[in-house]
Amino acid sequence: MKNKILVFAFIIYIGVFSILSVIIPDKKISYTERRKLNEFPNFEFTSSWINDVDKYLLDHFIFRDDFRSIKAYYNFEILNRFDNNGIYLKDNYIFKSIYPTNKDSVLNFKEKINKISTLFSENNNVYFILIPDKNYYLNSEDFLHIDYNYIFYEINKLPFKNIYIKDLLELSDYYQTDTHWKQEKLNKVIKKMSDEMNFKYEVIQYEECVYDQFRGVYYGESAIKRESEKLIYLQNETLNKVLVKYLENDKFYGIYNKMKLVGIDSYDVYLDGASSFIEIFNSNATSNKELVIFRDSFGSSLAPLLVNYYKKITLIDNRYISSDIFSNMIKFTDQDILIMYSTLLINDSSSLKG
Repeated sequence: MKNKILVFAFIIYIGVFSILSVIIPDKKISYTERRKLNEFPNFEFTSSWINDVDKYLLDHFIFRDDFRSIKAYYNFEILNRFDNNGIYLKDNYIFKSIYPTNKDSVLNFKEKINKISTLFSENNNVYFILIPDKNYYLNSEDFLHIDYNYIFYEINKLPFKNIYIKDLLELSDYYQTDTHWKQEKLNKVIKKMSDEMNFKYEVIQYEECVYDQFRGVYYGESAIKRESEKLIYLQNETLNKVLVKYLENDKFYGIYNKMKLVGIDSYDVYLDGASSFIEIFNSNATSNKELVIFRDSFGSSLAPLLVNYYKKITLIDNRYISSDIFSNMIKFTDQDILIMYSTLLINDSSSLKG
């Protein structure tokens, strides 16, 4: 009798889940994992079609996020494991293990940057900022790290003036649930840059605009249900008046796109998110100097804090645009040039174009 009950319960379980899978519409995007979900593939008489169907079924499994949360809770709280699929929790911060050090990627990064630098003129002042990811500010005993000393050493070989910020930053300057640094914590970085780049530092007043429902990329990857955190973007009259031109979005001209706050990645509020080529014009800047920034996503939140010092700032994200293209869009004469990348990108530079 007991076995019959178990069999019937299992049949009912399978039946209910099958019916719900048919009734409930498929989602196109997972906001917790911040990615597009697989769609049901067109039929092909191949083994790859079976694999695609399997990926589709995994993506659209009923209550998928709830089961992921249960698994994460079980690993962290019941088994007392250090990690869940490479995600670590410590001091209310979520970390992702980045290991091992990809030395080929570091060398590839240097080759790509050296290729770009051949476009510069002898009158360009060129600076480099290496941004540590937040794992750098954890104890090395907590879990395996990339070899930061190796990356710092190799980057120092580049023929540019290095601006060292690793000792300025600390863990609290980064989001708990995300990879990025906080814009409101970057004043000390700006001050350091002014010392090295010969612009006069000013104490600038900003209004702190708060979005309190921020959940970063690690929030979804961890599958742990927790409180959201605050994302702050700094605003003032100057930033309201600057003109911003985007290559991919010619209908948007602001420095912050507030519509992105409720999108798949709230960090995209800064400079409209991923964009290959951006120009910022400030006719009321304190100088007539121009700045060109080669950057990854960390630069999106820092660049708005520099508009007071430069009449024009050009941002180039060469994950999305090659030198063959942007060299036709900008002429290098006497601008300041800032090359600014995170250790995350340097250790995984395959997306970088030369």
